Order: sequence, then structure tokens, then C-alpha cells
Amino acid sequence: MSLIESEWFTEIFERNTAFSVRYSKKLYGQNSEFQKIEIFDTEVMGRVLILDGCFMVTEKDTFIYHEMLVHPAMNVLKDPRKVVVIGGGDGGAVTEIVKYPGVESVTLCEIDPMVVASCKEYLPEISAGLADGRVTVVNEDGAVFIRNFEQELDLVLVDSTDPVGPGTVLFETPFFKAIRRSLKRGGVAVFQTESPLLMESVFRAAVKDLRTVFGSDKARPYVATIPSYPGALWSFTFCSEERNPLNDSPRTLVPFLEGRLRFYDENVHRAAFALPVFVRNLISGQR
Repeated sequence: MSLIESEWFTEIFERNTAFSVRYSKKLYGQNSEFQKIEIFDTEVMGRVLILDGCFMVTEKDTFIYHEMLVHPAMNVLKDPRKVVVIGGGDGGAVTEIVKYPGVESVTLCEIDPMVVASCKEYLPEISAGLADGRVTVVNEDGAVFIRNFEQELDLVLVDSTDPVGPGTVLFETPFFKAIRRSLKRGGVAVFQTESPLLMESVFRAAVKDLRTVFGSDKARPYVATIPSYPGALWSFTFCSEERNPLNDSPRTLVPFLEGRLRFYDENVHRAAFALPVFVRNLISGQR
């Protein structure tokens, strides 16, 4: 079957692979100061957010990505109060964070206000947490914004796009150092660190740099499968100078999360840090 351009959206990754979804309607399409923003309605993936031609969020698999970005750190920290999310203008990470009643403030730093506005309108369930009274949205460069904090934050989540355009600075060492300085003693930062399968060099470099900044045994990658992302196998890196995501991992979910999550639990938490052999070899420099 041929792909008719007027019916299919296709993300082409490095001119070698592609992921296509048939859509029924294009709901939104605008060029912001920073990127091209599109939202499509599809049968199989629900509504999908596309930035500069790349899948960012789909209603079908968003719960995997956002639960795995947020809940491993939230459950290790036990009682975080002050949280910052950098990137993630769709609001999905914030929606997971505000499930915790003990959180006092959440700041979403998203450089592009048009992403936030379009997701509020067309992806209301994903962005629902942005309406919580504890949430503040600022439209700034995340690398500049995080410099305002010095040992103040319990948790920083970096929900960045790929390291191109405005997302490039979020994969650089000065940014990693600024985040480390922003954390309270015992604080945690989690970074999305791309696909170890199709983005080997980016993944390897990010983990290496994070280990240089936080400590060789203080930056621990973990993985999940996100079907709409290139390579599907996706990585996150948990960074903390004092918290260990396995030694401090939850034995059971906190009661207020029961029935509210679709992917993450205490068993998934432990399994995610059991890295495949090839991922361990990438980190160690083997092939």
C-alpha cells in the first residue's frame, strides 16, 4: 500500500528510517519563533503533537514516556516539595507531578509559548495538570532559567526535544552543571537521553558528560519502550549525588497512586534500571 501524503504523516529519521501514521484531520499547524508546530487527529495513535517534523507526544503512548520520566524520581525522593520541569510544553510531565499532594510548587520552563497554548487547546487531558494552582509556567530558555537557583530544588526533570535547534543547549555540560548546582542536598535530576539503539553517539555522550558532572556512579540510565519514537527503546538518566534509584526504590506504590498509573509501578522501576547488554557496553565504551 502506498502512503498518500494527504492522509499520512511521516517522520523521517536521518534519511534511513521512517515512522508513519495515517491521520483523519490536521487540527493545528503554525510556525512559532522557534519551530513548526502541528497537531493531527489519528485513529491508531489518537491526537499527536509534531514539532519540526518529529513526533513529540501521542495520546496512545504518552503515558509510558511521562510516567517513566516522572515517577522513578518522585518515588525515590519520597516527599519532594519544589519541582522544575524544563521543556515539556505539552504539560504531560506536570500532569503526573501534580498527582502528589505533598508537592508545593511546580515550575514548567518552556521556551515556546505556542506549544503550551496549542496543547492546552488540542491535548487537554495530557496538559490538564497545567491548571493546578501549584503550577507556574514561564517561557524562557531553560539553560538560562535554571541558573536562578542555588541548592533550592528537590527535583529537576529535563523533558527536552532532540539536541537540535533550541534543544541543543540542553545537552551541553554547562547546563548539566547548572542543574547540579540548583539541587538541594539529596535532590534528583532526570534527563531524557535519547535512543541508545539509533542515537548511540548522543546517548553515550550525554551519559558520559552527566557522570563527569554528578559523579561516575551518580548518573544511572534506565530505559522504556516508546513506540512512536525512533528506535522505540528510549533512555532516561537519573542523577543524584546522594539518592540511589535502586537502593532507595519503592517496595510498593504510595496509596494515592493506586489505580492512577498505567505503566509504572515498583516492579517496572527495578526492571527499567536492568540495562540490556548492548546499552551497558555503550556506556563502558565497548561495541
